[in-house]
Amino acid sequence: MTDSNSLEMPEWDAMLETLAPVGDQLINRWGRENPSADDRRDLFRLALSAVANGYLSHVALDPRRPTWTPCWNISMNMGGPCPDYTYRTTDVDPLGTYRISGLRGSTRFVEISQQSYELLGHEGDTSVKPVQNSLDDLTLDDEGGFSVILSSEQPDDYRGDWWKLQPTTVRLLLRQCAVDWIGEVDARLAIERLDEGPPTTTAEVERRIANLGRWAEGMVRFDIDLARWYRDNHGINVLTRSKKIENIGGMPDQVYYDGAYEIDDDEALVIETALPQTCLYWSMLVADDRFSTVDWANHQSSLNESQARLDADGKLRAVISNRDPGVQNWLDKADNPWGIIQLRWKLPSDAPDPVAVRCKVADVRNHLPTETPDYSSAEREEALRKRRVGYQMRLHW
Repeated sequence: MTDSNSLEMPEWDAMLETLAPVGDQLINRWGRENPSADDRRDLFRLALSAVANGYLSHVALDPRRPTWTPCWNISMNMGGPCPDYTYRTTDVDPLGTYRISGLRGSTRFVEISQQSYELLGHEGDTSVKPVQNSLDDLTLDDEGGFSVILSSEQPDDYRGDWWKLQPTTVRLLLRQCAVDWIGEVDARLAIERLDEGPPTTTAEVERRIANLGRWAEGMVRFDIDLARWYRDNHGINVLTRSKKIENIGGMPDQVYYDGAYEIDDDEALVIETALPQTCLYWSMLVADDRFSTVDWANHQSSLNESQARLDADGKLRAVISNRDPGVQNWLDKADNPWGIIQLRWKLPSDAPDPVAVRCKVADVRNHLPTETPDYSSAEREEALRKRRVGYQMRLHW
């Protein structure tokens, strides 16, 4: 018997209807044969994180009152997040005038991409290559403070730092890179709109809420498809120059190498590469078959210049495997049967091509220099402790 005084919220039911098909859509898109209960639960958590991501990065945003919100991290692990980066985003009106201000900090770089697509995962063929703006192009005061105007035209009589807001820009994506997760200080940024934009209508709020299911399905589907595309077009157990990511939102001044690994738990993939003669930043990561980076706080699933050991010939040699091979440059693939490898050079003078060799974990040292030192379990635990601490000390919000 229904209480005649009880109230209903049909808007909630309408929103749930948009989410109802997402689970079945994604489990079928994933294509993993005979997924276990653990597989389904893991995909459920990923889909749920995409719902949270859609709320934070779309429903909750308003170009009239911009604010930086978390985009990708361990809790919202989509698009193969680079463990050295923190990602935040906000919506903007291409007709608006904005000020971005704050303190530069000491991270390796802080860059803001101007993006032309509203729904992440639904970039489509109409997307415009993102314009990149760097805090290191700005004037800093004695305390490391900065202020820059972002608008379609430079304001009259304004002589400070100014970035052109492109006519197609509807979203800003902030990437902040730290090589030493504990020692470097993240930049602090605020964004405010200086002109009075048109009011945000009820219809606009409802439109964004109605997009939530599309966002959640689209984000995860896009990444599943991208992982499969790399496998099919770059090859298995290889790393080749990216044929795709530089055109779908990757950083335009960064060279990417992508490929898929597929090895048994008693096997390893040894990656060998020279480094560019000069390079602002480099890193390598491993992700699963949905392009979710392996949990980088609790697994050594990425390496950068502060975490890796270079050999006497200046080359980087890293070992991808499930079992710890007992060397410093381990990339832990966890229990994934296959997944993605990604290497990036930032502002490189040249782009050396890496090579990969598949072998048994027991035979890894046959493919490494004889002087490669052992890496003890105590050293590994200390490295993982620093990762756990360092991840939490980064500024994610």
